Amino acid sequence: MRRAPRRATRRSCMPLHRREGLIAVACLTVCFFALTFAYELGALPQALPGLRRASFPGAAAHELRSHTGASLVAIAAETLSALREAATAASTPYAFHGALVQNVSVVMPCFGQSQFLEEGLASVIHQLYPPVEILVIDDGSEDRCGALASKILGSTLAAPRQRQVALLQKWWGWGPAEMATFRDEVVVTPNRGVAHARNVGIRRARGNWIMCLDADDMITEDYIDRAMKIVAAEPTVNMIYAKQQFFGESRWQWTVPELRVDDAIVRGPLPLMTLFRKELWEATPYGFDEALPKGHEDWAFWLQLTRLPLQSRRIDAFLTLYRYKKNSKMRNRERSNPEVPRLLRCLFPDLYPVRKLLIDHHELLKPNGFTESVVMDVSVSQHLHPLRAAPHLWSGMILEAKRDEDGAVRAYNRSRAVAKPFDWQPTYRLWRLHRRRGDAAAASEARDALVRLWGEDQFAWYTTDVDGDVVKYTDTGDGASRVDAQALHMHL
Repeated sequence: MRRAPRRATRRSCMPLHRREGLIAVACLTVCFFALTFAYELGALPQALPGLRRASFPGAAAHELRSHTGASLVAIAAETLSALREAATAASTPYAFHGALVQNVSVVMPCFGQSQFLEEGLASVIHQLYPPVEILVIDDGSEDRCGALASKILGSTLAAPRQRQVALLQKWWGWGPAEMATFRDEVVVTPNRGVAHARNVGIRRARGNWIMCLDADDMITEDYIDRAMKIVAAEPTVNMIYAKQQFFGESRWQWTVPELRVDDAIVRGPLPLMTLFRKELWEATPYGFDEALPKGHEDWAFWLQLTRLPLQSRRIDAFLTLYRYKKNSKMRNRERSNPEVPRLLRCLFPDLYPVRKLLIDHHELLKPNGFTESVVMDVSVSQHLHPLRAAPHLWSGMILEAKRDEDGAVRAYNRSRAVAKPFDWQPTYRLWRLHRRRGDAAAASEARDALVRLWGEDQFAWYTTDVDGDVVKYTDTGDGASRVDAQALHMHL
């Protein structure tokens, strides 16, 4: 009599078949639901070219049965990826239905940041809302970051960038002619500083929105997408920014405050990656100010923007990523050149209080008020920007601190000749110098000009104890007082 198989043997075999069956059922279920949603969105992957809307789901079931479990998993993964792209493609253009197409140009200056360049570019190329063009500006770098950018855009990131371009064509219904208007570029310029590089890029940009991104920084994939959704809801918005996450040698999170003019005056509150309409940049007199020595050009740009009718919005999320390095070029420059914020304030006599700027003058006129590197930069700025008042003003202060009064008078006169009507600084410095030199006629002319600008009462207020020196009065014993002549000379 044949013995029945041992129960243990059946137990050891059955789980294997059950596992295979469960895997197959799971794959079929995932694929079925994924394909169902893909069908609704019109996002069927290329792996199943035979499926058509008219024959779904019957054809889908037949097609699925012809695939192995492994290929079904691949199909499911591809379908889910297509779902995500289709959702983006379907929703973003709809937000701008009937409105002006919103195109973003990304401007990326590069100097000595080659090791981080691919990360920065990748963060742009993987945006859910693709930029219409990427402009990399090589600021005469020794590491030839421009050549590296061309290589990266032409090889490593070429395929995802092509997908971005195809998505834009689908969104806006553009043909080759429209797409030819925009193009990614790598531009190599002489080394003139990051402000010059940004201005070159923005000037060449054809998008109506601009985002500047340093080559060593990044943005999250949904930053531009979330910004443009705000624009779709509020078409008058012309500036958008987000909170900032530090990475690298710091994990600090910058909760960027809501934009207010007083904050911009005190500390320049916006991240560089702020999105702004190109027309705002065009409305400023200098864009990123190339005349300012040793940095803070972004602060100067935000201050120029405060004069314009801004409609700004903040995204309440950490979407911009700033690479913090303790010994970065910028950090070293800030430590080595503490006078630069004072120079920056001199550019905006209409925004900063007169007494605040007079204190800056006093500090700059000290023996070590200007560092040697800034003195050299001021000389270059004076040569490159002869029609700007500030470089001549700074040059006059440098000469005045060195007791070269004749040279200082010449520099102040050049500054006064090209200064804006509200810029009192070169006239004030000439009044001080002429008083000191005993040139009564020239001092009187400068004084009259200041009185016309300020009025007698304000002139008296602004010219009393402006340098922190106390004008001493000596009791003569007869109820009268006389001014200490030495203190008055120091004061004037």
